[in-house]
Formats: sequence, structure tokens, C-alpha cells
Amino acid sequence: MVMATASFTPPQTTVLGACPHDCPDTCALVTTVQAGRAIKLQGNPNHPHTAGVLCTKVSRYIERNDHAERLTTPLRRVGPKGAGRFEPVSWEIALDEIAARLKAQKHSETILPYSYAGTMGLVQGESMDRRFFHKLGASLLDRTICSTAGGEALSFTLGGKVGMRVEFFAESKLILIWGSNSIGSNLHFWRHAQAAKRAGARLVCIDPRKTETADKCDEHIALLPGTDAALALALMHELIVHDWLDHDYIARHTLGWAQLRERALQWPPARAAAVCGVPQAQIVALAREYGTTKPAAIRLNYGMQRVRGGGNAARAVACLPALTGAWRHRAGGMLLSASSHFPVDRAALQRPDLLAGRRPRTINMSTIGDALLDTAHPV
Repeated sequence: MVMATASFTPPQTTVLGACPHDCPDTCALVTTVQAGRAIKLQGNPNHPHTAGVLCTKVSRYIERNDHAERLTTPLRRVGPKGAGRFEPVSWEIALDEIAARLKAQKHSETILPYSYAGTMGLVQGESMDRRFFHKLGASLLDRTICSTAGGEALSFTLGGKVGMRVEFFAESKLILIWGSNSIGSNLHFWRHAQAAKRAGARLVCIDPRKTETADKCDEHIALLPGTDAALALALMHELIVHDWLDHDYIARHTLGWAQLRERALQWPPARAAAVCGVPQAQIVALAREYGTTKPAAIRLNYGMQRVRGGGNAARAVACLPALTGAWRHRAGGMLLSASSHFPVDRAALQRPDLLAGRRPRTINMSTIGDALLDTAHPV
């Protein structure tokens, strides 16, 4: 007689986490784990901001993680660059070869760690690697490729990377979505914008491209790339001419108003229309809406600052809420980044003390081509 044995099903556990991608939403995750493997991934319904909803990319993260074509071992190039010839090697061999090449450098500054973002966790994303390269004395990398111009603009204009709480956009009566395809890249902001629209708010998209977001807004202003500052100054011009200003707020909470006023008056809508490639009447109507609707909010994003003069363009847009006193309302103002609300002790994470007094050069990652061609100071 043979006794049947009951099959054993490993227990399941859930792990709470957050999406580490370079995205403003930072969605809360619930991962179901069985026998050491993730078997299910979903949004956390108990997280108010993201409300259990994930974007298409992250909702399929397990499929990506377990994909048959995912690299699970290092590949070493065995042919000329561009030939696409690689062979798999073990981690031991790969790490030994990398270590040998690093040790062979006569000057530590010829080593440059070139990276940006990836996973954004503070420890994994920008901590352990910094410590390692500080210990080596490698060249420092100024990671400017994404958001530096806009971030510096906020710091010079508002004193830091500060802005509205995203959930308060749901209470706004006018929302300017400026340089942002929110449906594709800021899904949960779009949820609040839709709530505002259902409550009667107008949504205006300012973007050179007719994105999915532009298609769903009440109006699309298709300005030419790199002309955002001209549009912002023309809006200021109309606010001044028609006195749609909060003089008390300007007097109490701003600096440099006289100089900004002088510059803005040089940009009537006709001039901006010629530069931006949009009808003059559209600029005039937008200025009227922005100057007379309370509360009005701006959701600015980083695409518009990745051009020549992008930092000053972001500064011009960031000045607009102060002129109308939009910051008096929690559903008014603007949002580009709010990261200064959550300061991080980066020195503790990155350990610059490991440089031990050395002062290596800093290379701007946006001009890496110039650095690679610099034979006097090779990388």
C-alpha cells in the first residue's frame, strides 16, 4: 500500500516598498513573495497619493525581471567597438579584470564614473558608488543632464526646490500643464488634474508637441521649442498692463520686482507671438485667464529647461504665481520639484571625506565629448 503525500505549497508574504524609478510619482508597491521570488506586484491601495494604481511599465515589472532575455551574467567585449561581439564571463572574472584596469591607472583622475539615475534609492542609487570612487580619488561627475538648470532656477527664485502639494491641484480652477506629458510621465498628478476638471477647472497644456495630455486638455498652446521664457514674459506684460497683480503680496514677499517689471514690459504679446509661433490672441486670452482665475496653478516639468537658456525660462515661469498672489491659496502656485521639503544628508551617504584631502577635477556630464577629446587631461 502506497500512501499519497500531500504537496507542500510555500507560504506567501507581502513586502511593502516604493517604485525606485526616476519619476515624480514614487508609487507605493505591494509585492507578493513566495519561496524567495516575487510572484505578484501591485499598487498599494492604502497609499492616498497613488491609490493602488501603477503605470504600465512598472505593473509588468515581474515579467521584465524574469524575462528569458534579461542579462544575468557579465558580457565581455571580444571584438572591436560597434561589432556587437560579446562573450559571457563569471562575476569573479569580470570584477578581477575591472579591478586590474583600475589599478593600472597612473593617475586616479583618469577614472570617471559616468552614470545618472537608474534606480533612485538613496543607498543603491547614489551612495555606495560615490564612496567607492571617492576612495579611489576619481574625477567627480557633475550630473547635469536631466534637471540641474530647472533645479537651480527654483533655488534662485524660490529659495529651494519647493512647490505645491500635488493633491491640492484637485482644488484648482485653472491648471497650466507646462512642458509635461502628464498622462505618460506623471500619472498620479493627472488623476488630480482630472478631479479638478470634473469640478469645473480649465486645463491648458503648453507644449510644442500635441501629446496625449494636450489632446485631453481644454486648450493646447503649441509654442515653438525653447520659447517658454518669451511666453512667460508676455503673460507678465499683460498682468502688469491690466493690473491683474497682487500688489500687497509682491511688496511683502518678493525682491527685484522693479527690474522684472521693466523687462516684462519689453515683451508685449505681439512680440512673443512672433517668437513662440502662436497667435497673439491666444497669449492675451491665457494671460486674462491666469490673471483673473483664483486659484490658478502651474505644473511645470523638466523638458522645457533642457535648452539654451532653459534655467532662466524656468525662473520666468516660477515668477508668475507671485505676481498674482497665487501662493496665498493652497491650490495655487506651481510645482516643478518639491525635493527641498525632504532634505537628505548626502555627505553622510556619499562620504566625501574618503577623498582624504584630494581635490579631483569635476567634469560636466553634458559636455562629456569635450572631456574625452581633451588629450592634455585624458579620461
